[in-house]
Order: sequence, then structure tokens, then C-alpha cells
Amino acid sequence: MNILAFNTRSLVLSLAVVLSGGAAQARSVPGDGALPVVQLMPLVMKHEADLNLTGAQLDALAAYRKTAMPARIAVQNRILELRGQLRMALLDNGPQAERDALMQQIAAAEVEHFKGRERCVENLRQVLDAGQYAKLRQLYMSDLR
Repeated sequence: MNILAFNTRSLVLSLAVVLSGGAAQARSVPGDGALPVVQLMPLVMKHEADLNLTGAQLDALAAYRKTAMPARIAVQNRILELRGQLRMALLDNGPQAERDALMQQIAAAEVEHFKGRERCVENLRQVLDAGQYAKLRQLYMSDLR
């Protein structure tokens, strides 16, 4: 009888969570997304005059942003979504296999994000000359402190 009462209670609690929009609670919260490992493009745009960017360089950077930004935003949103799902799986004592799968998906998405940041840095190294890149690197390192 105790098992029946426990199962009934679990079923009622599960239904309450589902009906109350428990899935909607899997949203991201402030601080969910880690700071990017490297984030140079905003500095390039902020300091384009200081970096003495040419028209050709500005065009190349705009073209790169146009193609890279949608993918970056998509992977960042995916990370936030997965973290929200993991949060709820942990709080709701979801099956261990589900939690492990979410952790693996988050790790893979983070690596994808790192690789995107890496491609951005490589692109900047190709578009900027050595002096411009050195100045950009200095600006970035100063902002980290």
C-alpha cells in the first residue's frame, strides 16, 4: 500500500509540474552563458578608426560577420537551451542517462562555440596586418584586467 501511495503521489507531482509549465521553466538565467574565451570583433568595430582599417578590411570583416554571426548565435542559444534542460533534469531528479546525455551535448556545443571563436581570431589575423592585430590584442588584454 505504501508503494501505491508513493507512486500516486509521484504521478500527481509529475502532472502538476507538467501542467504548471515545468518545461517552460527550463529557460536560461543570467550568467548561464559563460563569457566567450575570446571576443575580438566588438573591439574591432569599436576601435576601427584607431586600427586604421581600410575599406577593403571593413568589407571583409562585414562579410565574415554576416556569415559567422548567425551560426554563433545559434550555438550560443543551443547552449542556453541545453543548460536550462539540464537544470530542470537535475532539480527534478531526471534519469541519470538523460542528465549524462545533456552534459555531453553541452560539452559538444561549447567546443563548437570555441571553434567558432577560434575561426574568428584566425580570420582577424588574415584580414588585419601584423601591427593592427598587435594593437587589437593589446586592447583586448587591457579590457580583461
